[in-house]
Amino acid sequence: MDSDKQKRFETKTKESQKTVSTCTACLWSCLVSLSGGLMLGWWMYEYHPTNSQLWMVPFGLILFVTPLLIWFAVFVSDVCSYTGEVRPTDGSPVHDPENMLTQVISTSC
Repeated sequence: MDSDKQKRFETKTKESQKTVSTCTACLWSCLVSLSGGLMLGWWMYEYHPTNSQLWMVPFGLILFVTPLLIWFAVFVSDVCSYTGEVRPTDGSPVHDPENMLTQVISTSC
């Protein structure tokens, strides 16, 4: 019984670590996009009338748009790879080498 509790605890900690790392990555990408938008806003406010410091425009656009493109690519990839079935129907683990070996042997004979 203790081993079952231990496995559930380990699963919860792994899930929470994954959630924290996902939230951290999302926060960083938001900050990068925000800094690009702020750079474009600052250029427009301060330097646009004189058309000076033009290096800020492409740099700001890159910082602003890149996280959005990455989010879109990850979202589309996730939607396109969705199969509707997370686990095999026979109840076996997804990455069980012994089960995979027996399935390959049984289908090849």
